[in-house]
Amino acid sequence: MDFICVDIGTSSCKACVISDTGAVLRCAKRLYPLQCLQEGWASLELRLLWNAVQDALREIAPAAANAKTMMVSSLGETLVMLDAKDRLLFDEGITYLDSRNVEIWKTLEDRLDTESIYQITGKRIFQIASTNQYRWVQQHEPEKLEAAKRILFVDSFVAYMLSGEAGMDYSTASNSLLFDIHRHQWSSELANAFSFDLRLLPRVGKAGSPLGKIRQEMAKELGLPGDVTVLIGCHDQIAAVVGGGALCAGDAVVGEGSTEALNLLIENVDIPKAQKLQISIEPFIDEERYLIMLSRLTHGTCIKWFASDIQPEPGQDVYDMLNRHCPGDSSGVTFLPYLSNTYFNEYTRPMGAFIGLSLGTTRYQAYRALLEGLACETRSMCEELANAGIPFHTLTATGGAAKSEVYMQLKANITQRSIGVLKDSEAGLSGLAMMCAVQSGCYETIKEAATGFGISKRMYEPLEDCGEIVRRHSRAKEAILRLYQESSFSPLCGNA
Repeated sequence: MDFICVDIGTSSCKACVISDTGAVLRCAKRLYPLQCLQEGWASLELRLLWNAVQDALREIAPAAANAKTMMVSSLGETLVMLDAKDRLLFDEGITYLDSRNVEIWKTLEDRLDTESIYQITGKRIFQIASTNQYRWVQQHEPEKLEAAKRILFVDSFVAYMLSGEAGMDYSTASNSLLFDIHRHQWSSELANAFSFDLRLLPRVGKAGSPLGKIRQEMAKELGLPGDVTVLIGCHDQIAAVVGGGALCAGDAVVGEGSTEALNLLIENVDIPKAQKLQISIEPFIDEERYLIMLSRLTHGTCIKWFASDIQPEPGQDVYDMLNRHCPGDSSGVTFLPYLSNTYFNEYTRPMGAFIGLSLGTTRYQAYRALLEGLACETRSMCEELANAGIPFHTLTATGGAAKSEVYMQLKANITQRSIGVLKDSEAGLSGLAMMCAVQSGCYETIKEAATGFGISKRMYEPLEDCGEIVRRHSRAKEAILRLYQESSFSPLCGNA
């Protein structure tokens, strides 16, 4: 039996046909740009995204004749608003990197104290929640919100367009700042506090549970089998954790995507302790387990930004070229990967910086510094867990940047941890296929599916001490923070 799996990220979508043994039978990828219509804005053109998904599905359709189920994962916060005829009302999908979230949150943060919000939602980075997007549309384009008959997130939007049925899983719902992660239901208390109409949101259920059959007209248009069952999707971080083989308490997966997300699986959630430590929590695929979530919001986006204006050598992928020429050190150059002001939201401008450049600095030394800066951020997340007394046993890296041997070895050196990298780097798609396989009866549990899929890893062990790089990164970060705090270099919000 085969499965159709779709993963929708910040910069691209992928569709694959995967067998019940984990073999990738066919895969297609489509890129789309992040729209920056004004300084600090970062959105997705939703029509373009939906067209990209359809194109990718058409490409894999010839290999999907034996597919019985399909499932979608996506970035977790971006809202999609539809009218009574299922037409997009607001084509701008505001992402977690968008400064409008920060601006709106400053007008909402006194609606309910943050302690109460955290106790219900398990979230601490309130300014990236989709509640802020809803409020922004309400303030700036109220006529569109008034015409809305349905509000979805990206994965549930795609599943709805495919099946005609609306449903959302616990993990995606939890990114709204409206979801009670203990009762696994929408919170009327939060909805009232933020003036959000819960009637517009879909029912909530477990990831991987059935939504309905694919619409016949959609199956015909895309060339897919007419008897495929569409399942409730999930946050892409959940799919990556499943596909990364993190299925026992203490297992951690670090997703190397546009955002770097370190996700640790736990069985019992200690809200007072987690709140004291300022750690975000998200429901897992069932109602018994949760993820501790740490993240750095500009990760792969930094690499893409750096590479965007570089002309690769003939016949060479730009990332392969950068990795091939990456030197053994950065000659003292330091990179701070804070390219979005959602890191330090009290400032109007982001705090990203290269420090220590000289006339002799090459692009490859700058690239090495960029990788060092990203790896130092990974180390800081590991230290947060260690300082909190929260142990984790395994660390598995997944996603696009995990394909770089240079970067993975550097990450192992800087974190001083063993890092396993899946030989199949598309953990999110494999995780979706595992959930499809369980729902289809090929396996009884996700653990059985992981065994059947034969997850294998390449291990990177620390080979050298990079303490000086870590100390230099820490000093640079502290200095930049002082610069922003003590001067008018970047004015406080409201004083620009």
